[in-house]
Amino acid sequence: MDDSQLAELYYRTTLELADSAGQIWRITPTDAEPMSPAQVLAPYTDAFILTAENPESSGENTAADNARATRALQADLESSGLVFRECPGFGFDVDHVEHGFALLADEDSRESVRSTALELATTYRQNAIFQLHAGGLGIIGALRAHMAGIRNVEIRHHPTHSG
Repeated sequence: MDDSQLAELYYRTTLELADSAGQIWRITPTDAEPMSPAQVLAPYTDAFILTAENPESSGENTAADNARATRALQADLESSGLVFRECPGFGFDVDHVEHGFALLADEDSRESVRSTALELATTYRQNAIFQLHAGGLGIIGALRAHMAGIRNVEIRHHPTHSG
């Protein structure tokens, strides 16, 4: 699968991310009018979203392998001092869920958080990460360094409240 085909597969993902008050929002790539993620990200401007599951999109990891990788990534994030929130991604078939994390950044920390997210993605053998920002949902290549894309997003409040 080439980079553009894989990016299209990634864009079939719906993300769930809680705002600072704990309300959960569903973020879905779309070709429709753009919506601002400001209410989800505030007081931050960007979220770099990554997972440790399904390395290289191979589909070879077992559920136990994925769970171990997720715990290891979470431990790395907890020791990093970065601000992060859980951010699972649901495949277009909704049966496939990858547990991930959104690393939050403001304008001053954007580049350093981006760099850390890409380092972690490479460590956990991920092809790419997402970047949620005012311009939409971008793909930034990690192992597949040339993978890129951007889409508008639809943002809907999820009826479930965390906490």
